[in-house]
Amino acid sequence: MKIPDILRRKKTLSFEIFPPKRQEDTFVLIEDTIKELSDFNPDFISVTYGALGNTLNNSVAIAKHIKQHTHSEPLAHLACVSSNPAQVDEICQELREAKVKNILTLRGDLPADPGMYHHDFCHASELAAYISQHYSADFAFAGACYPEKHPEALSMKEDIRYLKMKQDAGMDFFITQLFFDNEAFYRFLLEARKAGITIPIIPGIMPVSNYKQLDGMIKVTGAAIPLQLRNYFDRYRYDKQALEEIGIIFTSHQILDLIANDVDGIHLYSMNKSSFIKKLMSNIAYVRTGFFAQA
Repeated sequence: MKIPDILRRKKTLSFEIFPPKRQEDTFVLIEDTIKELSDFNPDFISVTYGALGNTLNNSVAIAKHIKQHTHSEPLAHLACVSSNPAQVDEICQELREAKVKNILTLRGDLPADPGMYHHDFCHASELAAYISQHYSADFAFAGACYPEKHPEALSMKEDIRYLKMKQDAGMDFFITQLFFDNEAFYRFLLEARKAGITIPIIPGIMPVSNYKQLDGMIKVTGAAIPLQLRNYFDRYRYDKQALEEIGIIFTSHQILDLIANDVDGIHLYSMNKSSFIKKLMSNIAYVRTGFFAQA
């Protein structure tokens, strides 16, 4: 099933996972995670791949596994900087044969070596347009968006203008970059709607459980950290158990606030930590059951 068809009738719960780097580890390390996440009946599970697509074959294999062994729809990631038309055709044909119907198109991280950068698709919208032109009946398309703007964008206005271009190129829904400040998301959502962006925008949430992870997310994404969360993590930075508890409580409140504001769904960046997700889902069990019920 295509994810936009699900979004037309209900709020979605979804998770992101990533494949192991080594081909031989693919299902040894990830199968249990998929099974445990599937216990929460997610509507879809997205599968990333490493920089420059170096785990792309693993990603496609995992997407197939999700389709064949769970009740969730797989969302396969595909980046344009690591793709040329021939590669895209090969991947799309493989996904089509596996009945994987959803693709998240991304630009991807630019390689340090310019010689490794394919110039066939410079933007995610171009990649989505190409796939739509050649495989229009086969796939639905997701795109990424940035509540605190893309790090390379000159302004939020420019970033939202580009987001509108993605919608016009045929994208069916967006998933946000991680954020910790819900108010930033609500401001972004309002501006996006004013700009004519009408497709669903699903907030992406990253549960944090240690100081190194939080610090890394700040450096990679530029996400603003609420002062209260920063103070907690500074105070308990060497107490692993306390940080995990703080992370679960903070993320639980963040999700409950988003649910109270009737968002289109919740997408959790699981980091393949199903045990942490279990605790989080238990915290919001009653509200979760009602919010994600089929309309």
